Order: sequence, then structure tokens, then C-alpha cells
Amino acid sequence: MKYLLHIIIFLLLTVKAYGHATIIIQGVEHKEGKIDVKIYADKESFLKEELAVESVRKKPTKGETIIPLSKVHKGHIAIVVYHDEDGNGELKTGLFWRPKEGFAFSNNYTPKGPPKFKKASIELIHGEPVFIKLNY
Repeated sequence: MKYLLHIIIFLLLTVKAYGHATIIIQGVEHKEGKIDVKIYADKESFLKEELAVESVRKKPTKGETIIPLSKVHKGHIAIVVYHDEDGNGELKTGLFWRPKEGFAFSNNYTPKGPPKFKKASIELIHGEPVFIKLNY
């Protein structure tokens, strides 16, 4: 019985688990509006908000805003975050669609042109927080 317990503990510690995670949004400049987080599972759905596998909208906290995810995600995902400063549900953009509100992608990706799923994607690992810094 003792050996069985050791084997179970060993397996639990060595199996790579995917699932619930916490996203920590850093560099939040103020607490107005909402932080909007979208999770995408593949390049076909990337940036199509209605196809995001999870969407979270939360009141920001200046400095850091913590976003707990409620769904289990497996494999590579891409996270898109923006600070909807005026709370209108849309990211304001300027010339050449350059964001006028805080935004960020997972994998510390800063696109030079249209964003790509592959460059923004990460492997979400259960229990490990994802840190994303907003760009204003």
C-alpha cells in the first residue's frame, strides 16, 4: 500500500497538467474602464472576438489586475488583452489601426503589422501564472 501511494504521488508530480490559470496584467495605468481578455485556441479564430474560447471583462486595478480563468485550456493558446479605458466594449485605434488604449499579447509579442497567432501563442500550464504587460 505504501508503494502504491508513492507511485500515485510521483505520477501526480510528473504529469504535465493543463487547465485553469491566472493571468496577471501588469502596467495598468489607471482604474477607469475595463480590462478585456480574450483567449484564442487557433489561428483561424485569432482576433475574431466571437470565436474566443474564453472572454473575461473585469474592472482594472492600477498597477496589476489579476484575471482568473474559469475554463480548462489545452495546448497552445494566444491571449489578447486590452484596457477598454472608456468602457465602450471596443479597442480604440488610430492611424493604421494602431491601438490608442492599452493592449498586449501573450508571449510578450509586439506585432509589427497584423498580429499572428503563432507569435502570440503560449502553452498554458496549470498552476503557472501568465504575466502580460500592457503597452499604452
